[in-house]
Amino acid sequence: MSNFEEQKQHQNPAKPAFSQKIKDFWLKYGEKVILAVGIILIALVSFEAGFLKGQKNQKEPIAINQAACLPAGEAGSPCPKVEKNIGTNNSTQQSNPVKTENQLSGDNQKCAFVASKNSNKYHLATCQFAAKIKPENKVCFSSAEEAQSRGYQGAKCCIK
Repeated sequence: MSNFEEQKQHQNPAKPAFSQKIKDFWLKYGEKVILAVGIILIALVSFEAGFLKGQKNQKEPIAINQAACLPAGEAGSPCPKVEKNIGTNNSTQQSNPVKTENQLSGDNQKCAFVASKNSNKYHLATCQFAAKIKPENKVCFSSAEEAQSRGYQGAKCCIK
């Protein structure tokens, strides 16, 4: 070989073939690639198993078809008070009248919105902050317009 051919070989060494590159990569990183693929497959199988288990255990939501009662002593409580009379003579015991469903819904309509005497905000009767208003400070409204006409503003937590 001449000097010219030797210089040319040193300047342009032969590039390894693509298959040789893959072989070298696999020998160097093969175990890590297998480990990563295994972890990903296990994660996918676990996720799918959990998803299927969740669908299997899904139940119908519970529907409550009865009006809620406020705790005893609160103003506007739709629940009848039950008094226990302890005595031997049954004829002297008086029973409290039980409110019908129409009467309960009438009470709820009267107090659809609640405000405090000490504030200028009104809330839905079901709002968590309405439940914190003391009974002696509670003001009831049948509509939002009624509350606004009396100078109250809708609370941002429950009135949109």
